[in-house]
Parts: sequence; C-alpha cells; structure tokens
Amino acid sequence: MRQLLVSFLGLCLVVTGCGGGDASGAIDAADRPQSFDDLEYKSPIADFLGIDTSVDFSSDESQAEFIQEQREAEESIATCMRAQGFEYTPVDQSTSMTFGIDSEELAYFSDEWVAKYGFGISTQRFAQSEVGPNLVGFDDSAGAMEAEEFVDPNQPYVDSLSQPEQDAYYEALYGTQPDIPVDATEEEMNEIYANFEPTGCQAESQSDFFAGPEQQFYEQFGTELEAIYERVESDQRVIDYRAEVTACAAEAGFTYTTMDDLYSQFEDKLTGVGPNWESDPLVDAGLDPLQMTDEEINEFYQSLNVLDDADRATLAEVQTEEVALAQAVIGCGGGWLNEEVILGDVRVELEQEFLDVNRDRLAEFENSAG
Repeated sequence: MRQLLVSFLGLCLVVTGCGGGDASGAIDAADRPQSFDDLEYKSPIADFLGIDTSVDFSSDESQAEFIQEQREAEESIATCMRAQGFEYTPVDQSTSMTFGIDSEELAYFSDEWVAKYGFGISTQRFAQSEVGPNLVGFDDSAGAMEAEEFVDPNQPYVDSLSQPEQDAYYEALYGTQPDIPVDATEEEMNEIYANFEPTGCQAESQSDFFAGPEQQFYEQFGTELEAIYERVESDQRVIDYRAEVTACAAEAGFTYTTMDDLYSQFEDKLTGVGPNWESDPLVDAGLDPLQMTDEEINEFYQSLNVLDDADRATLAEVQTEEVALAQAVIGCGGGWLNEEVILGDVRVELEQEFLDVNRDRLAEFENSAG
C-alpha cells in the first residue's frame, strides 16, 4: 500500500523534488548530488500522514509488498466478476514485472551515466539492437529482459463466450468508456477524462486500495496540494535558479531553457528518424500473425526497426549534441538531480506553511479520519 499511496498523493521523489540544499542559486559542483541515492526526500505532509518516505522501493521487501498488493487487487477483481456472473482467474502480474533492471549498474544521472546517455532522450529512444554498436540505445538484450511473456489465464474462458457475452464480460471488467465526439479538441478530451469516473471491477479493485485516510486527505485538500506544487514552479527562487543555469549554459555556447523543454527540443530533431509505417508491415509482407509464434513476430518487427545509414547519421549528431549539452547544464548546476534539490527546498517550506495555516482543519481531519 505504501508505494501506491505515495505515488497517489504526488509525493514521489522525481515528481516533486527533494530537500537538502540552498534554494538561492545553482548548486556548487562540490555539493551537487551524484545520484538519487544522494538525495534525502523530505515532506511535512507525508510526515503528517504517517507515510515513511525513506522506503527503498527497489528493495526485495518493497517489491514483495508490491506483488502482494497486486495479488490482492486481482482477488478483488475475481470476487467482483463472479458477483456479475462471470468467471475470472486472478492474473499473476509478477511474471511480467522487471522492476527497472539496470544491466550496467550506472547510477542514474551520475557523471558516468550522463557521459553516456546525456539526458536520456535520444539515447533511450531506440533499442541497442536497432541503432547498432556505435550509437547508444536502451538495452534489449536477452539478459536485460527478465520478465516472462505474459499469458492471460482468462483468455480460454473469454474465447468460449459468444460475442455479446464477451462484450458484457469486458464491460464488467473495464467498465464503460467516456463518449468522446470525433471532432473533440485535445482540450475538450482532457476535460472529458478529468471528469470521467472509471467503472468496472478493475477500477473498483483500485479504489479499494485508496479508501483510507490518505484518500480522504486528498479528496479534502487535493486542490490546495496542487496549488502548492504550482507555487513551487512559480517561486521567484526557482525562476532565478533556472535563469542562472540558462545564462551559464549560454556562456558555454549552448542554448538551454528548462528541463521540460528539452524533450520537445530533441524530439523535434528526431522527427522522421526510424520506421514510419502507414500500414501493417505483416500484412504488406503477406504474413499471417495467427500462423506465427510471438518470437517470430517480434523478430520480424525488430528487423524492420533497424535504422538505416541516414537515420544513424542523424541520430549520431543528435546524441553527440545531447550529451554535450547535458554535461554543460549539469556543470552549471542544472539537471534533474540539482533541480530536485532546489525545488524540494521550496516545496518543503510551502508544505509546512500549509500545515501551519490549516492547523484547525487538519485537527478536524485527524478526528474524522481516526
């Protein structure tokens, strides 16, 4: 439960930042963190809710807890489906979980990691098998893929149902989806999904996990929590810090604005790199996927994904630029880890201010939530 609750409340390390630094300017080279292990996450609100933010989610204990939570959720789904007249075999999700395997064991965003991956944008866009040995991609070797191929134990039962019965089965499991007009704009679709209440046994099983005091806290104070994190981004100290990093990078000959802008910046440079299928290549090749094994299908698509010489030349230029920019930005006191320190200090201050200002309301909450 702890992992789900921390993520649900928006208190996750990489989202909201960490405490432990001076928010008045860029981080000195001697003081900057070398990996996420160097960051100490602090949250007055998490302390108030009794959430232990020191938990190592990559530990065997945390992984075992997460797997157990998934099993309980699947049992809840099975009970719900049986109540609606369907069979449902709980799915063992642990067979398809990898828990972030890192075959290289380079500390994320350490100097060594940055020297190879930069910001992890163009260097993690394609698999290593697709870019070849002279460029950088994510590890898709057999040794890096420990998860077993997923097999849904419910598929034979679903296949035995008539089409109307299958439709009813999936509606019971996943609920009904929002009705979106074909001409809806992105803003309209976002509003529809923001107001959409998921239904179905799967959604019900998830709501069971968020039915405690933390859920009640978010329902009562969620708008104010979101305002806190918006204030972090607009805080003058954060604005000044980012401006200082941008100016420093410019002095080194690099164009840099913010970390958020980096993705669109490098994604634009990679437009057109890689395969662009307008139809299903299997169909175009005259192959029947029903007559092929999963391994054969994967090998077929993998062979199509291999970049040609022109794409590799473009990717090589972009990766070289990305690594150089990343090293310059981090040398200027910027980058994800350094930002976490700055943002975290401001966030901790604003969270504490929220607790102090709302002392009476929080006391009432504690009494009502037990």
